[in-house]
Amino acid sequence: MLMYGWMKFVEIAPGRYDWAVKVMTGGRIDAIKARIASQVRDGDRVLDIGCGTGTLAVRCLERGALVTGLDSNEHMLAQAAKNARRAGFEDRLSLVRDSVTQLAKHFPDHSFDVITSTMALGEFPREYLDFILKDCRRLLRPGGRLLIADEVWPERRWVRLLYQLGMVLLWVPQFLLLRRALFPIDNLRGVIQAAGFTVEKVETWAASSFQLVDAHAS
Repeated sequence: MLMYGWMKFVEIAPGRYDWAVKVMTGGRIDAIKARIASQVRDGDRVLDIGCGTGTLAVRCLERGALVTGLDSNEHMLAQAAKNARRAGFEDRLSLVRDSVTQLAKHFPDHSFDVITSTMALGEFPREYLDFILKDCRRLLRPGGRLLIADEVWPERRWVRLLYQLGMVLLWVPQFLLLRRALFPIDNLRGVIQAAGFTVEKVETWAASSFQLVDAHAS
């Protein structure tokens, strides 16, 4: 929750965004994005949902992928374009400004081999996630991969209780800052399975609320 609150605050300043996310994730975000990009193959068509400044997109481009980045924030997309241009991959990156709830408006069925997302879906309630992930399944070719890394509710009871305590303490300052509440995803694996995906692997990190789910479209 705190992670999302800070992200929303720094989104208006993309130059500070990547630094802020590294701080909030204890430096883990680079390793997580490297892990995701390692699953991408040369020639893959990749959709990066909530692409932000394009740091994951550039990693995928370096592996020979064709990447479409989608984000609702124009400042972030401008920085993503700049980062791709600096890396020399601007010809293989397409950027779309819109909400992730509007995927069907932009892409036909089976448009992608891989769909990725990091720290983008936790701001949506469960019913929206069901809708978004079903769209993702439709957009992936049969056997295509879904790689989602996000902040989740801890599964262990005592860790969840500590996490809930932290959320209570931070709810007021977060709401004053953002004018809304943000919550981690409950049972990310189950949400993805309910959308028709087969989950291959779930990765977690010690002392972290982060989870990476690797799934494929059946």
